[in-house]
Amino acid sequence: MADINMDRSEFLRSAGRCCVGTWVGLVLGGLAGVRAEDVADTASETVAKPRSETRMEFAEKWVTRFMDVLDENLDKETCRKIMMANGRKCYRGWIEETGRKINQITLEQYADWIDKNVKDDSYRIEGNVIYFQFMAAAETGLPSEEGKCLCTFVETMPEGLSETYCDCSIGYVKEWHELLLGRPVEVEIIESVLKGNKRCKFKITVL
Repeated sequence: MADINMDRSEFLRSAGRCCVGTWVGLVLGGLAGVRAEDVADTASETVAKPRSETRMEFAEKWVTRFMDVLDENLDKETCRKIMMANGRKCYRGWIEETGRKINQITLEQYADWIDKNVKDDSYRIEGNVIYFQFMAAAETGLPSEEGKCLCTFVETMPEGLSETYCDCSIGYVKEWHELLLGRPVEVEIIESVLKGNKRCKFKITVL
């Protein structure tokens, strides 16, 4: 006959052993017939993403929210000035980082250089108006795919990004051509990838 006078601590130890044994049995029984590669696949899905990937995802969400904040709190012209100023800084930063030197040329020299060296649709000059579209990435110089934004920060086109972001590229193109030509220019964005076009196209009027 079983001893009914078992003390509390001994009872808990016995119950614990029973529960653990039952749990192990259930797990092993449940895994019966499961392939090792299936377990490995499941485990791989839970592995944390690389830090660089999670940081990029955060940056994309951040810039999308920030652009919404600008649009909601500032008038359109102020937003445009801020983004254009950032684009100017971006171009100058690229010049400094790459150690490039800008040698000023006249519009006529520019037109002649384009006529002799540009074989694609990236440039067209009519009088004092330059039509330009990005066909390659500044970082590599390699041709870019249609429908791909060439701004490294948002090249994956985060969902919901405001079109105000494109004003940054206006400032970039403006700074570039004013330094190159030594004259003020007005820049208008005609098409942009963010707006659903194949390329980012600009109209540059030399004043």
